[in-house]
Amino acid sequence: MKSRSIIFRSLFALLLISFASPLAAESLKDLFAAATQSNQDYSIYKIDLELAQLKKNKGEIEAKVELDRVNAQYSYVSALSGYRNSVLSFYNEVIDAVFAAATAELDIESIGFSLQNAEEDKKYAESRYKNGLISEDIFKEIDITYKTTSTDQELSAWTLKDAKDNVRLVTGLEWNSSLIPEIPSFEANAKVEDWIAKDLTYEMALLSQKIQGLKTASLATNTSVYDRRIQETENQKAKVSVSNAESDARRAYESSLSTLKNQATLLQIRKDEYSLEELAYQDALRQYENGIISLSDKNVKAIAVLTARMNLLASQKSYIKSIGSYLSAMGENPLGI
Repeated sequence: MKSRSIIFRSLFALLLISFASPLAAESLKDLFAAATQSNQDYSIYKIDLELAQLKKNKGEIEAKVELDRVNAQYSYVSALSGYRNSVLSFYNEVIDAVFAAATAELDIESIGFSLQNAEEDKKYAESRYKNGLISEDIFKEIDITYKTTSTDQELSAWTLKDAKDNVRLVTGLEWNSSLIPEIPSFEANAKVEDWIAKDLTYEMALLSQKIQGLKTASLATNTSVYDRRIQETENQKAKVSVSNAESDARRAYESSLSTLKNQATLLQIRKDEYSLEELAYQDALRQYENGIISLSDKNVKAIAVLTARMNLLASQKSYIKSIGSYLSAMGENPLGI
């Protein structure tokens, strides 16, 4: 049993080290550099934005009146908003793909321990059932648990394969744990005024208000009362839209800061939990080697370590995605983090 424990200790330690402190961990910038080179979607986003810029320049040059120029600006800002959303979606897709593969790899290890326990339980149950110590119903329940866990392992293996394939599809890279990105150095130090100034919905509302003002100024002196009232209503609507957009931007700013703060706190909690579970497992492994606890009890501790690691990965993923959302809202390209 001791030699088996030494082998197990080595393999399990290697697994945890590869996840907890990857020696060749990618920076987010490196990861996205690979993804943008292999994925044509990002190229299309850039091309669409370049086209929008060209159309804006053309519209401003050919503008006969101020209204034409402002309309060209509005169209560009709308395209820029679409570009930001597309880039952020791409950012999240890459992050989701990498962390899904990392989680699936840990999950299949965890299920492996559960299956090992289920096998031990079944062997013990078979012996007791043959000796008439347990009923057939109880034996069948234990057998069902074993078969269910075995099926879970098959499903987990497929999930891992699918996750690895998705990493290759999204990033062009073969999956390995070194792709898990490190948490970037980051500080959310923008003021609310800066946030609002960068908010494209707010900018579009201001342009829309300007457009309505120019339309009002261009009304002929003999414009009908109804047409003038319609335009006045449009002006009021545009004014309310500006106020709402500013209010929404302020709330988004506060929400973003609160989310980042809470996630940073949760991330530290998950790190502490993982460290404690790892220490508990090491203690359980020593007890197992000395014959104090069973294989099943030792495996339960191993599963707890893997579960804590998966929880930590989930916190890391959420925090990294929130950083991307913050940068995008501030008009920065999160892919260059």
